[in-house]
Amino acid sequence: MILNCAEHPADKLYLLMTQTVIPRPIAWVLSDNGNGSYNLAPFSFFNVITADPPIIMISVGWKDATTHKDTWINIQESSDFVVHIPTETDAKSMVATSQTLPHGVSEVDKLGLGLEAVSDQRLPRVVGPKVAYFCEKYSIQEIGQSRQGLILGKVNCMWFDDNIVQQHKGRLIIDPVKVNPLARLGGQGYSLLAEPFEIKRPQ
Repeated sequence: MILNCAEHPADKLYLLMTQTVIPRPIAWVLSDNGNGSYNLAPFSFFNVITADPPIIMISVGWKDATTHKDTWINIQESSDFVVHIPTETDAKSMVATSQTLPHGVSEVDKLGLGLEAVSDQRLPRVVGPKVAYFCEKYSIQEIGQSRQGLILGKVNCMWFDDNIVQQHKGRLIIDPVKVNPLARLGGQGYSLLAEPFEIKRPQ
């Protein structure tokens, strides 16, 4: 089957892409509401871009026809944000934070989620995920007909749960099974890691 994208509407292409670009990592993003509370929202259009400097990307849409989503507004205004990698045990809370709420209403407070301060970082991390990236806004670009917000964040600090980290020949090795990351499929589908395996690269 061959499908010419120019002949089909964006909503159909979205469904096909999200069902086939799988599994996708999920960024569970905490940002500052500016009123003493925190916004928390998941995004599965997310990945790493470069390591020098370390930059990650999230793609954020609009709340309605005239209003950016809260994550976009908060990062635009306060610059810093925290990207968590949610685990299997975070699944229900993570999905609950996708609910659309009025700007300034905190998903963290609404769900009673725990927060923990991290040394020298202005924002806290959410208790639960075993990985958190503390980022600052690098740039925001509007792309596409829908003017999607491509948010690039420079990673200034990485936090890892001690239980997922090992030392091997002077290198830090992260155990993916212990990270237990939740991944996005199409529709309402999610997945977990299967049995990891390795293949050696050519010399």
